[in-house]
Amino acid sequence: MFHGTSDSELLQMLASGSADGFGEICRRYTRRLYAYCQRYTRCGPDLEELVQDIFLDLWDYRARIDSSMPLDPLLMTIARRRCVDMVRSTLAAPAYEYFADSPAEAATAYSVDHRIEYEEYIALVRKLVHRLPPLQSQVVEMSRFEHLTNSEIAARIGISEKTVRNRLSLGLKTLRRQLDGTIYLTAAISALTII
Repeated sequence: MFHGTSDSELLQMLASGSADGFGEICRRYTRRLYAYCQRYTRCGPDLEELVQDIFLDLWDYRARIDSSMPLDPLLMTIARRRCVDMVRSTLAAPAYEYFADSPAEAATAYSVDHRIEYEEYIALVRKLVHRLPPLQSQVVEMSRFEHLTNSEIAARIGISEKTVRNRLSLGLKTLRRQLDGTIYLTAAISALTII
């Protein structure tokens, strides 16, 4: 039905609220978005939901889309924002620890652009960690970057495990709040310049 229909024409259809045009965009770009998100997040089980969220964002933005803009960069910007959100939300999760534990594997799994984005993210996290109160900063650094257990941190610093847990919890909450304001805003601004 849409054979020979250009992306620009599909965007015009989408902007006018066409479910058929939207469906064709989904059909054309699902595989590409899966590949992009898989390289970026390495979170296999969540990929289907992540790609659906990208398409839902596109549908939500349809009234503000400039149909003269290319579709591919628009989708990749939305995808990047969603992937950054996912990485940010898993700061204390095993997926984050996988990257911290195995930077060599992460580096080979990503293209240069993705590796640079990831390194920028880690640099931002480290910068924010150093702005925490000294004990929180030290505990977060030892836990997330040196991969020490709470008991190892307690023994090394000379404080109780409960204090380590409390400082780690406070530090991570502060980081998430700061990352919400920093990374999400940056990604949103980036997305809105294309939309």
